[in-house]
Formats: sequence, C-alpha cells, structure tokens
Amino acid sequence: MRVAKRSELGRKRTLGSHAGSWHLSVGVQPKASPDHGWANKGSKLRGVELAGIDRKPYTELKGKASVRTGTRRGESAGGRTKGGAKVAAGRSSAGKREKAGERAGLSRGSKGARAKPGKRAVAGRGHAAPRGGRAAGARATQRTAAQRAPGPAPRASTPQALPASGAGPAPPQATHRRGGVAPAGRESAAANAGSARALAPAQPAAAPESGYAEGFRDGVFAGGEALVAQHIPPDHILPAVAAADLIEAGFRQYAPSLTRLASPHEMAGHIQGALDSQRPLSVVRLGDGELLTLAADTVLPGEQVRELAPFLPYAGVPSSTPAIRAALAQAIQGADWVGVPISRAPTFQGLLFPVLRHFGINWSRLNLTSSTINYSLHHSGLLLPVVQGRRVLLIGSRAVELGALLIGRGVHVTGIIDTVEGVADIPRVMQQTAEHSFDIALVAAGIPAVILCYRIAGELGRVAIDFGHLADKLVTGELQL
Repeated sequence: MRVAKRSELGRKRTLGSHAGSWHLSVGVQPKASPDHGWANKGSKLRGVELAGIDRKPYTELKGKASVRTGTRRGESAGGRTKGGAKVAAGRSSAGKREKAGERAGLSRGSKGARAKPGKRAVAGRGHAAPRGGRAAGARATQRTAAQRAPGPAPRASTPQALPASGAGPAPPQATHRRGGVAPAGRESAAANAGSARALAPAQPAAAPESGYAEGFRDGVFAGGEALVAQHIPPDHILPAVAAADLIEAGFRQYAPSLTRLASPHEMAGHIQGALDSQRPLSVVRLGDGELLTLAADTVLPGEQVRELAPFLPYAGVPSSTPAIRAALAQAIQGADWVGVPISRAPTFQGLLFPVLRHFGINWSRLNLTSSTINYSLHHSGLLLPVVQGRRVLLIGSRAVELGALLIGRGVHVTGIIDTVEGVADIPRVMQQTAEHSFDIALVAAGIPAVILCYRIAGELGRVAIDFGHLADKLVTGELQL
C-alpha cells in the first residue's frame, strides 16, 4: 500500500521535517475504485489523508519489497509535471508525465506505463528524468563494471578426477561479458538487450558472481592451494609461498624426467629414409578416442566411457570389446612410431600412462612423437615433399576428394579405398590394400587407422601414416596444400 501526503500547497500537515513526497510501498492487493485507478483516495488514517492505493498489479515486480520514506523534492525520479504536480518514482522504474494535480507513485522494479504521444517514457534501470528534473539514474552506480573475468577451467590429470561427462576438444567458447571467456551459449542476456530508444524491458541486475566463475575459482583452489594444505602440518603455515611457486620448484626437480618427442623434420627424415630404402614403417597416433577405447572396462568403468565418448561409434568403435582393445594395444606395442598427446587433460595424458601400464606397454621403449604430427608435417611444409615422387594409396571416407587435391599438386595416386566401416571392416580393407601397388599409404579412418597402419607395415612391408582429420581439413579448404 502507498501512503502519500500532499504538502506542497500548504493545506495539509506533512510527515517528517522535509516537504516533499512521502510514500509507503507494500505488495497489497488494492480494492477496486473508478477514481483514476486509485482506491481509498481521500480516506484518513490517524488524521493523515491517503493519496490512495495504486491498483497497478505487482506481477512485474523484480526486486525485493521495500519501504521508502523521506525522499527529498530534488531527488525524486520524476521531477516536476504540469501545474506544479510531482512525480515520485521508485528506483529502476520508468518516469512518466501526469496531468495537473495528480501524483504518480511507481513502486521499485515495476515498468512504467506507456506515455501519451509526444511524451517520453524510458524503461529500465538508470532511466532518464523528464525535462527540468534531475535524472534519477545519476544516483545509480555501475555494479557490474569491475568483476573478475574467469579463465578456462582447469582440467584434472588422473583418471580418478575425470568429469562425469564431456570429453574431447574443449567446447566452443564465446567472449565473456566481463572480459574473459564463457562456454558457448552462456553469453550474458545483457549482450542482447535492446536500446533505450527501442524501450526494451528492464533487465534484472547481474549477480555479483556467476556460477561459472564461482566454480572456476573453487576448482582452482581445490587443484592448487587445497592440495598444498594437505602437506602442511597442524599449527603451521607456509607464509608467502603460493601453489604456483611450489609447482615451479617441484618442476625443476622433475626436469630430468622430461622426454623429448621427435620433431616434424625428424619424422619427415624417418619417413623418407624408409621410402628410399623400401623399408616398412608405421606411424600411429593416440587421441582421446583411442585412449578411451582402451580405458573402457579397464582403467575406467564402461558406463563412464560411454558418457565421456559418445563419438566412439562415429570414430569406428560401436562398442569397446576385449578383442578391439587387444588389437589396439598390439598395434601400439608394435608400431614404429607412436604419436602421443601433449595435452595433460584427463582424457589425453590423464589416460595415456594408466592405459599403457594396464596393457603392459613400457612407454619408455616406444619411439614417440606428437599425436598431431600429421598437422605438424603439413604446417612445416614437409607433407608434399614426403609424398611427391611416390606411389600413394589413400584410405578413408575422404579419399576421393583428397586424391583429386593431391593429383592436382603432381602427386602420383595409385589407389583409393574410400570406405572403412569401423573396426569390423579391417579384414576387408586389408584384403583390398594388398591388391594395390603403392609405396606409402595415407590412412584417414578414425580409430581403425591405428590397426591398419600397423598391419600394412607389418604384413605388406609398406610405409603407412595415420593421416587423421587432416584429410577433412584439406578437402574442406580449411587448410591448403
């Protein structure tokens, strides 16, 4: 209910020591009255005349109910109107002009009524006041201008710390409205808000800290300072030493354990050497698909792997079975070069070493390069020199389009196998491969490519490279030969 006291005309007593508009706002359903939308107008409460109860529904109320009294004349949102009347508007409401002798009391958070033609009504927080009055929005502060921007969330590095869902590349991100980044689809609604000229509805005030930022902060603490705290004895502190300082100091201790991976130029030399001497050579690559296939029902529950990797059927493994895992582990063990992930994310290096350990593969005896060696060869300008002058067999769903590109660059493509229907199709693909004459096979067939490259080198004595999604990027034009 709203209690307003007229004091400007000097005919009534005023409430308090300052002349001006006084009102009490509560969410009470008013009773109906035909008198300009007000009820109980003219009634008295302990000798005080009631200006009336606003009949406007409060269904659009955004903020908390409040009691506002003592608003000075010069600080009201509305300023003066015709005939010396005042408009007393609550914070965040839109001011409007009223006829002479009327007083408008808009409760906090409600939207202003539509103004008559030629008169302004501005909705939203920080609104403009009518001409001749002080803008109420001048008092408002920008409450969300100096919030910290969250960065990418940290990832765990052990299988036990794997998330419940999500794997593979990081999801698309969009610029966060506070200067950082936010996951795709979580941009602030304020970014799409209309302008004041378009009279867009008022947006609720942003929370001091989003759930994403709060979770990121808590995650950083749990993966850093909280781990340090577990090693500090009771009744002790470690002054002025951050978790990052301890990581740096500990890294120096483990620096001798760093293992160097073969560079693109070194790999190009190995491949060309094998081609020149007609020696078999296989280069396989391990990504999250291969590692999750090996991890299913071994180092991770099968159900968790299905949640983490719904893409496995597309990659050639409808279901990870013991036979598939055994064939994959054998290919890794016997390959000449194994590309391993540089990323320490939970489904990459976080799975690599537990999986190798489970299958009895000593990683220190493997010839290691990067799992993105296919891209590195291309970016270094080494791909075409490796295949030019060689008989090339292309295997995979993009083989036809890739063949046209390579032929256009003078590469001698002698065969194309454009269909690989998952791991179960490997025997047929191997039979067709044996029917072609070639020096090097570029295999872009998902997870089955690891087994195919190993078998092409071991059974047919040829060079076989796990070409991966580089074929897709070259065909689509995302990358140029």
